[in-house]
Amino acid sequence: MLFAAYTSSSNIGPSYSALVSRGSLLDLLCCPETVNIVLPSKTNRVISKKSCDDKPDDTPKPGPGSLYTRWGRTTCPTNSSLVYDGLAGGEWFDNAGGGSNLLCLPNDPIWANYTTEHEGGSWIHGTEYQLEHYTTNKLFSFANAKSLHDHDVPCAVCLTRQPAVVMMLPARTKCYPGWTIEYSGYLMTEGSGNKGRHEYVCVDYAPEADPAGYKNENGAVLYFVQASCGSLPCPPYFHGQELTCVVCSKH
Repeated sequence: MLFAAYTSSSNIGPSYSALVSRGSLLDLLCCPETVNIVLPSKTNRVISKKSCDDKPDDTPKPGPGSLYTRWGRTTCPTNSSLVYDGLAGGEWFDNAGGGSNLLCLPNDPIWANYTTEHEGGSWIHGTEYQLEHYTTNKLFSFANAKSLHDHDVPCAVCLTRQPAVVMMLPARTKCYPGWTIEYSGYLMTEGSGNKGRHEYVCVDYAPEADPAGYKNENGAVLYFVQASCGSLPCPPYFHGQELTCVVCSKH
């Protein structure tokens, strides 16, 4: 520990000379050691100055987790907490315009200013499962629904319990090493013969069906996605097989 003793403004003691011989006072104040300066006063006060290396801790603190949508379910996996549940919404299946993504619409909307007529803008509709061609080979688990075809698709917005990055991995049912499975299922999107286009979404392997939406009212629709050989190499893909998917997180 170093000391600089001051007896008066014009009388600098030997301790100060020794201090200067090791470098400037400013340099010493910025050295890793603690420098104590004894100031001239009746009480001989001592001021302790920490090293310049003792900076505030700017290490990022853990923040909230990451959001993702679990399509086809109203609950979240154990690794995540539920933000809200709702219904999948999108553009009419045969419209050429409108939105190209699906939204998880909450069950408790809040309105601002509005009209009750259509002014030529855009619409948003509910979303239905389209499984009419899968009467015998039912790919989904029906643990949470007796019937899915033409039923409305629910959804849940989930928040990981730890800070994480989240990705939807197509064509796999398992995550790569170092990643944690949130849920797995089948890749689904709009039918290729329809004008409307939607993103590919991962629908849970054991989907639920909204009990209020069991009529064939169309809207946005979801079909399984099948591999098409050609520009897509086969193998490892196989023509006509439905693609799986898994949502993975990394903490």
